[in-house]
Amino acid sequence: MAPIIERDIKKLKIVLIKPSKYDDEGYIIRFWKGVLPSNTLNVLHGLTDDLKQRRVFGDIQLEVVTFDETAEKIPVNRIIRWSRQADTKLVVGLVGVQTNQFPRALDLGREFRAEGIDVIMGGFHTSGTINMLGEQEPDIQELIRESITIVSGEVEEEWESIVRDALTGRLKPVYSFAQDLQNLVDIGQAPLPRISHKTMEHFAKPSFGTADTSRGCPFACSFCTIINVQGRKMRERSPESIAEMLRSNYRESGITFYFFTDDNFARKRLWRETFEAIIRLRNEEGIKISFMMQVDLAKKPKDFVRLAAEAGCTQVFIGMESVNPANLQAEGKAQNHVDEYRAIIKEWHDAGVVVHTGYIIGLPFDTQDQVPKDVQYLMEAIQPDQASFFMMTPLPGSHDHREMKKRGEWMDPDFNKRDSFHATIKHPHMSADEWTEAYENAWKTFYSKENMIRILSRWNHNPKVYWNLMSVYFWYKNAALIEKEHPMIAGFFRLKSRRSRRTGFAIDPLPAHLWKRTKEVIQLFRSWAGFLKEMEEVWLQTRKKTDREERWLAEIQNIQSEIWQTLKIPEWQKTYSNTKSSLPLKVKALFDPFEELSSKILLTRGDLKRFLQQWENLQGKVHELRRLLNQEGEAVWGGLEEVGRVLKHIRSENRIQDWQEAYSRVSHAVLLKLRSTQLKFDASTNRVVDSREDLQRFWTKTVENLKRLKLWKLSPVGLVAALIRDLFLTTSFALTLRAASKRE
Repeated sequence: MAPIIERDIKKLKIVLIKPSKYDDEGYIIRFWKGVLPSNTLNVLHGLTDDLKQRRVFGDIQLEVVTFDETAEKIPVNRIIRWSRQADTKLVVGLVGVQTNQFPRALDLGREFRAEGIDVIMGGFHTSGTINMLGEQEPDIQELIRESITIVSGEVEEEWESIVRDALTGRLKPVYSFAQDLQNLVDIGQAPLPRISHKTMEHFAKPSFGTADTSRGCPFACSFCTIINVQGRKMRERSPESIAEMLRSNYRESGITFYFFTDDNFARKRLWRETFEAIIRLRNEEGIKISFMMQVDLAKKPKDFVRLAAEAGCTQVFIGMESVNPANLQAEGKAQNHVDEYRAIIKEWHDAGVVVHTGYIIGLPFDTQDQVPKDVQYLMEAIQPDQASFFMMTPLPGSHDHREMKKRGEWMDPDFNKRDSFHATIKHPHMSADEWTEAYENAWKTFYSKENMIRILSRWNHNPKVYWNLMSVYFWYKNAALIEKEHPMIAGFFRLKSRRSRRTGFAIDPLPAHLWKRTKEVIQLFRSWAGFLKEMEEVWLQTRKKTDREERWLAEIQNIQSEIWQTLKIPEWQKTYSNTKSSLPLKVKALFDPFEELSSKILLTRGDLKRFLQQWENLQGKVHELRRLLNQEGEAVWGGLEEVGRVLKHIRSENRIQDWQEAYSRVSHAVLLKLRSTQLKFDASTNRVVDSREDLQRFWTKTVENLKRLKLWKLSPVGLVAALIRDLFLTTSFALTLRAASKRE
């Protein structure tokens, strides 16, 4: 006989919270706008809504409220007040808790338990810990002491009984549903995930949804927790139910893009039927869904890539992990073969699909010297379009963690750092600082201006892919290099509540907190100003030009390339760059204007004449400088001799007439068009490139000078002026890019 629900309960309110984590200063990581929504919230929301639709608890009113703490402030006091409303039973669910989120989830749970509110916690941390290590682990026992109910495993078939136990006051300390990994939940019969409009309003792209169409992975990577929670046996939602979910979310919430969170979409038994169902939605119902998914690097059926692209797949996430075969072997990643990477990525590229790789820094055979070489090889030989870097971290629920624990090896006891972005174990070849530096440099190298230009140039023939990648680079580079957080947990514009700080960290007085945040925000806007100028440069050098522009540029480029080669300008530039640091200031003062001159675009006979006059003057100035230096008794620097040698062997007199005639043939329309653009000549590649670097020198020098000032020495008026300038730069380029993307 089922337990009797108390008669005075007329309303059951379930609050589902996806906790965030603390930063290194103890502040909750929360952003004005989030980017990546939580699928776990959607799953639990759908299960709870199903109970409501079926009226499982009779006349009791059932309400569900969701919060994603990465983008929403948790209104703890308001939730407590809800629990005090007459005839109301309130239950708080801390859902999808990962190991790095456990300290924050525990703190939230304690706050609610102190007010007598029932709290349930589940996610990969509790599930992986109990499955691999048991219930006696200290963190699990701590939850039990706090009377926080623990869930291990998937709840699709048990959610109703858990909620009923809460209604009747009979919640158990632990619910464990994942001991038998061969007989887990049949998600094909489970209610579909449901998106919360309220929560999605806090995200940068409200039309971005997450959903799982399958669970599990057949492989046995030793660092993976998924196979020890969701098993190695693939379980799937039916293609019909997936289509229904996409249809209803499109009509009710306007969701047009998905991240399918399946750990390995490529191993679904019904992958073909799922793609075909989505294709029918797109072609027959006009529901133009697009998505990204996770796949492996093992061999796939012939039609897999083609059908994925036809179904709307715009990006695949591939767990590449390393380009070092020894590392792959050590981590049980036998399905990855480095010599096949390039061909696999090319197949996706040929289908118009962007490739995003997951890459681990700190595997057993990594060294501080080898990691940069591997990242360079990744960029140049493998050529993915996007990369997410992680530091090797043994998480509870993985084989690596269990074995390290058995051997008694040191692991940082602070779960908050187990986020794959901190050094939490002792690496055999790198100190913690060296490891962290290698990790941070991997981000800087991959998302350098040069590599972004290289990648976007490959895609400028496809405007949709080009602008999608451009938006991803804004997200990723802002997160990793400006906000200093991993993009997977980051959003836009970090928020810090003064009182929302981890236990053990002091709460700053209000004036101190405001002053600290003011300096942080000003620095943030300065960083954004520089970042946006860099991205403008990337856009100018990669944007798709019209056929006429290409012909015009090719004509000018051919002429100027011949001139530059004859005058040995690339050789001169290289020689000067190699010796510049050893030359005295008066020598550099002479050459700097000519270094800038070498990037100038020549469009007319007049431009050519003025340039040649200035260039010929250079030889005379070099000889004059050497004479003066000898008269003053100073040594003649080897670098200056080398520059002189290059200039001495230039012979151009017999070519000038040919160049003048070539410029005479350039049409007047071409000149007018090219005069209105921002172009420079890159002597190292003999290419004409779009660039506004010359126009930005004033701002660059201004920013450098401001950085040298101490913020506390600036007056309030100075602070406001700096902020307004940076806001202007930020806004102006954002509008420029927006207009450009619409034109494309």
